[in-house]
Amino acid sequence: MLGVLHVLTLLLLGIPIFIFGMYGIVILYFGRQGKKEYDEESEEFVPQVSIVVPTHNEEVIISKKIDNMLHLDYPKDKLEIIFVDDSNDSTPNIIKKYSKKFPYIRLISFRERMGYSPSMIAGCKAAKYEVIVFAEAGSFMDAQAIRNLVRHFKNPKIGMVTGRSIILNADEEIGGAETSYREIADFLRMAESQMDSTFRIKGEATAVRKELIRDLETCIATFDNTAALFIRQKGYKVIYDPQVIFYEYAPKTHTDWAKQKTIRAANWIKMLLRFRNMFFNRRYGRFGCITLPMEFSMLVIVPITLVMGSISLIILTFLDVSFSLTIWGALGSVILVSLLFKRKMTVTFFEFEYALLKALYQIIFTRTEHDKIDKITSTRTRAIEQYP
Repeated sequence: MLGVLHVLTLLLLGIPIFIFGMYGIVILYFGRQGKKEYDEESEEFVPQVSIVVPTHNEEVIISKKIDNMLHLDYPKDKLEIIFVDDSNDSTPNIIKKYSKKFPYIRLISFRERMGYSPSMIAGCKAAKYEVIVFAEAGSFMDAQAIRNLVRHFKNPKIGMVTGRSIILNADEEIGGAETSYREIADFLRMAESQMDSTFRIKGEATAVRKELIRDLETCIATFDNTAALFIRQKGYKVIYDPQVIFYEYAPKTHTDWAKQKTIRAANWIKMLLRFRNMFFNRRYGRFGCITLPMEFSMLVIVPITLVMGSISLIILTFLDVSFSLTIWGALGSVILVSLLFKRKMTVTFFEFEYALLKALYQIIFTRTEHDKIDKITSTRTRAIEQYP
C-alpha cells in the first residue's frame, strides 16, 4: 500500500512537469523560428471593415471609447462602427448623440441583458462589410490597429487575426503581474501561430472574415475564442500579430484580478470541452494534434494533478517521513529559486492555477454562466482617471 502511494505521489507531481516541459520545448522551437510568409510586409490592403462593440452600462467610459475609434487611421468611407447595447443606464443615449454626427456609427439596442456572446453574434449578423473587427468598451486601439489587422487577409489561408495588449498601469503591483503574464502568453501565441494557429484570442482587437462566422449561432464560452476554433475547424488559420496593439488597464485590486482570471479560465475550459472532437485529429494539423491537447492539459489536467499530488504528499508525510521530506525539499528549492529570480512570474503562476481550480469548480458544481458576469469596474475607473 505504501509503495502504491509513493508511485501515485510521484506520478501526480510529475505530470505537470512533463506537460509543461514537453510543450515548453515545442513552443521554444517554433517561437524562435523566423516569421511566416503572411507576416511579411505587403502592398496596402484596405477592405471595408465593420467594428462590433458590445456594451453594457458603460456610460462613464463610452465617450472615451468612441473618441478613440474616431481617431483610428483608417478611411471612414470604408468603416462602420456597430454598438450592440443592452444597458439600463445612459450608454445608448450617448452613442445616439455620436451617431447623429457620424453616420458610420450604428446602434443596436436590446431591452434585456443579452450577455457578451449573444451581443457579438447580433452585431456580426448586422455587419455590412467583409471584415469584422471585435472591440471592447474598456480598451483602446492603437491608431494603426485596423490596418495591421486587415493586411493579413491578403493571404486566403488566414481567417482570423488577434492582437497584443499593453497594460497602462504596469508600474503597479497587479499591473506588473498582469504584464508578466501577458508576456508569456504573447510568446505562446506567437509560437502557436508559427506552428499552425493560436488558441488564445483577445476580443479587444481581433479581425475575422465575416463569411466564416456567418453560421455561428450559439456559444457556450466567449464569442471571440469560440469563433477562433470555429474558423480553424473550417480549415483557416488563426494568427497573432504583435504589431496589432491595444491598451487597457489591469484591475486595481487582487479581488478584481482573481475574478478576471477566473472568468478567462472558465471560458477557455468550456470552449475546449465543446471542441474536444478536434483533439488529436490530423485534419486540423498541429493545432489539433499538439496545441489543443496541450492547452487542455495545462488548463485542466495540471491544476487537478497538482492538488491531488499535494494531498497525496501530505498523507505520505505521516507515513514515510524520509521519502516525503526529499520531495518537499526538492519542491521547496525549486519554488524558492523561482521566487528569488522570477517572483512575479512565480506568484502569477500559482494565482492562475488557483483561478483554474475555481473555474473548474464553477463549471462542474455551480454551473456559473460566465458570459453575463459583471465587468471589472476598477479597469474602467482607471481609464476614466488616466487615459487621455
